[in-house]
Amino acid sequence: MYLIFQRILTGLFKLLSVIRCLRSTIVQYVAFNPPEVGYLIRNRNEVIKTITLSPMQEERSRTLDEPQSPLIQVKQPIRQSHQLTKEHLSIISPRIKYYNTLQSAEYKQQLRNPKNQDQYPSQEFNFISNELKAMEIDNNPGLPISSYVLESKSGNLIASIYIEFQNSEQIILYSHGNSTDIGLMFDTYVDIVMECKINLFSYDYSGYGQSTGYPTDINLLYDIESAYIFLVDQLQFEPRNIIIYGYSIGSGPSTNLASRHDVGGLIIHSGLSSGLRVIDPTIDHTSYNDIFPNLDYIVDVTAPVYLLHGGADSMINVVHAEQLAQNAHHLFSVWLVENGGHGDIDSQWKELYFKRLQRFLQYCQTAYVVRPQQKQNKRTTKHIYDECNFDKEIFQISLLEM
Repeated sequence: MYLIFQRILTGLFKLLSVIRCLRSTIVQYVAFNPPEVGYLIRNRNEVIKTITLSPMQEERSRTLDEPQSPLIQVKQPIRQSHQLTKEHLSIISPRIKYYNTLQSAEYKQQLRNPKNQDQYPSQEFNFISNELKAMEIDNNPGLPISSYVLESKSGNLIASIYIEFQNSEQIILYSHGNSTDIGLMFDTYVDIVMECKINLFSYDYSGYGQSTGYPTDINLLYDIESAYIFLVDQLQFEPRNIIIYGYSIGSGPSTNLASRHDVGGLIIHSGLSSGLRVIDPTIDHTSYNDIFPNLDYIVDVTAPVYLLHGGADSMINVVHAEQLAQNAHHLFSVWLVENGGHGDIDSQWKELYFKRLQRFLQYCQTAYVVRPQQKQNKRTTKHIYDECNFDKEIFQISLLEM
């Protein structure tokens, strides 16, 4: 009976997806679940103290032009600013604290900035508490934190966070899962930076956090494209030092990006082989209208691939990791955690999680492969993504006038 229900759902999606606009609407409301916004971004050159905010009354797309907009929607989850331990601070050189102006020469010298700091200024990243107050992150002297707002090809403004670790040339481009944003993921990001001694850049998908627009699979591909180009062209990271990390639904844009660009490595954490296979893992042929067909795009990934998945994952079955492993040409390792769930591997198996992650990052430093200029496409299935041009992305950095 359940098998029949699966077939009906997948068949209905394929039928309705014939109409492009209808497909986008279905994907937006079925596949994505943006949470309540848990953070605030303000210009670094403003005086940023704890302030009381009122709930947002207007549409998200208009908030970036409103002087007093809190950029939040409704009641916010409880968040606390991250506390670094003495052990953390002892392993890195003393760094500067935040400055309230972009004119500080010391700040410009010590924090990696885009080519033109006047044109691409940093932003402040703040949490939103349950009392609707913005809390400045002023207790991280060893971890300079910047936030940038990118404009993707879709025209949406994409909020991002950049956490720097001194003397590290590698950086993780992290695409988070569903039902979260970069504010809720902050503690996880700091743990990765401190344990792996690596830079980290993450962004919110269109319609998530403070990013404008609506979430669709196509928009997510545009979002991560803007992030990647920003890392290469503005933050000056070499492609070989950019490690793509996709968790859950973030495995979609991550795998697609790694299949088209030179990157240092690809990490798929609790990822999916394709959207329709989440409903029915037994699907043999990938539909033209399927969402995030990672199973087909991972064939074109020339970088090392590291897969980790929970054996007891009730949201995305472990068979997805097995399918992806079979199609990966440069597979580093597959870690199937026997009793692991969808979102507890990095917490319940924390020590082993970081040990394996560190090993993969070290391997990526010596296993870089340059993508051939004219590479034969091994995929036999054509997807709707093939009609989109992601390689000639043009983006801007936009100031938040608040």
